[in-house]
Amino acid sequence: MNDTIVAISTPMGEGGIGIVRLSGPSSLPIIEKIFLPRHGQFQANQSHKIIYGHIVNPDTKEKVDEVLVNVMLEPKTYTRENVVEINSHGGSVPLRKILELTMKMGARLAEPGEFTKRAFLNGRIDLAQAEAVADIIRAKTDLSLKIAVSQLEGHLSKELGKISSKLLDLLASVEVSIDFPDEDLDFISYDEVNHQIKDIAGEISQILESADEGRLITEGIKGVIVGRPNVGKSSLFNALLREKRAIVTSIPGTTRDPIEEFINIGGIPLKLTDTAGIRETDNIIEIESIDRTMAYLDQADLIMLVLDNSEALTEDDKKIISR
Repeated sequence: MNDTIVAISTPMGEGGIGIVRLSGPSSLPIIEKIFLPRHGQFQANQSHKIIYGHIVNPDTKEKVDEVLVNVMLEPKTYTRENVVEINSHGGSVPLRKILELTMKMGARLAEPGEFTKRAFLNGRIDLAQAEAVADIIRAKTDLSLKIAVSQLEGHLSKELGKISSKLLDLLASVEVSIDFPDEDLDFISYDEVNHQIKDIAGEISQILESADEGRLITEGIKGVIVGRPNVGKSSLFNALLREKRAIVTSIPGTTRDPIEEFINIGGIPLKLTDTAGIRETDNIIEIESIDRTMAYLDQADLIMLVLDNSEALTEDDKKIISR
């Protein structure tokens, strides 16, 4: 990790503020070459201070954009490397020009997740905390955010650390009994070893059992609405979302492509999918739509089957139920 990486750290598109972030040994030399402060001389060794000025092309002396520059010196940074954040206007053109300028000065475009990867490799966070960063970004509800923040703060890591310490202590006690059987020592008994192993195994099982619940809270439940055409699937979809997201008509087969949206059910994100109606047909386009519905059906955690209660079950209904 002797090179310096750079990336646009804010979503692409139009916005008030956009951030270009540098991390690595050349971060300070690069910003010194392209940043002109509004007042006084720029001193890159001043950590955690925001300075107002302009990004300037050193070759043409052209001002690229009005910016705020934040220099953060190692090791008190996210990556434990020298980090520079350039806060510019949030348009795609100024951000791209600043990015290109930093790369021209010697930085390399960061790979997806590379800042967090460096934080992990430099001991700033562990693997569980690295995963929590992605969970925070993808959080769909307050509950999923709360759990992800707890994991980022090291809650899971601390629990695993306690288990690891217990295992090491137990291993040390067993090895002493094996290596020094003739010494007058208070050796651990077989029953005590067995008891401690069962306790540790129980703690591990509790963590594993909570993993599925945590996955549902952070990733959400995959819910699919299915049924034959024109039974009210899209109407139910819109009712659950409380908005007119799917087109509703009296014409069977209106929905062709699956439509996905998230809704919050008691803190659990539900990824709800409205699908094309399932029936026997010779229409090539409708057959493709039904195939996609079947694919969603196979991957679903929750299936909501919609039936028309004003009439008896049809053969299509029965086939869907059996499926």
